[in-house]
Formats: sequence, structure tokens, C-alpha cells
Amino acid sequence: MNKAIRKLVPGCMAVVALSGVLMGTAAGSASAMGKNGYLEVDEFGLFYYAGRSGCVFDLYGEDMNFNDDNFKGSCTGSGSLVNDNTESYRNRDAYAWKVATDKDLDGNVGEIPSHYEGNASTTFKNKISSSTYTLHP
Repeated sequence: MNKAIRKLVPGCMAVVALSGVLMGTAAGSASAMGKNGYLEVDEFGLFYYAGRSGCVFDLYGEDMNFNDDNFKGSCTGSGSLVNDNTESYRNRDAYAWKVATDKDLDGNVGEIPSHYEGNASTTFKNKISSSTYTLHP
């Protein structure tokens, strides 16, 4: 019996180690980062140009003042200030997002439903200054 256990232990340890690696990889890739220039699942993105083109400003959590945020990446608009400089959007989040024409979610406020994308209306085109997700999915 003792010999059988000794033969099983290395195999079991390998399975446990592999499971830990696989679980760590899955958890690491499933989390959205935000503000990295890549629109991932569970994020809300504002695009430099209409038609969801040019650089994207991707949010995972609220940002009440875009005046200190810049577009990132190798794309049109890279380095440009996000504040008052977005023409389209895409919501990849399970929650709706609110956008506003002034900081601190003030001014004109609109809501973009979950998994919705489009071009900003004349009220919001190149005027969005803050955003937050809503608490209802």
C-alpha cells in the first residue's frame, strides 16, 4: 500500500499544480483593466471619431473629470485630451453608463444601455466630460 501511495503522490501534485496555473490564467485574463486603450468585455468606450474609429478611451469604473485623460495607443487621436473630444461610443458592460457634458456628471446627461453602440448625438458630440456606470443592469 505504501508503494502505491508513493506512486500516486507525484501525479496528484502535478494535477494540483496545473490546476492552480490554469485557474490563475483564467482569472487574470477575465479582469478588465480600463484606460489602457483596449476596449475589453465589461468596459465602456468612448471613441475619438464617429463609427467607433480612431483611439478608444476605455473605462471600467467611473471618471468624473476627463480633463486629465488622454487617448492611448497607435491610433488616430493618440495623445489627444479625452475631454470634449469624443464622437462615438460602445458599451461592452452588463450595466448602462451615463455620460455628461460637464465634469462631475453635470450638464446634459444621457444614458447608454448595456451592449449598445453608436455615434454621439449633436448634444454630446465632442462635449462629453464625465461618465459613470449605473447600478441597474
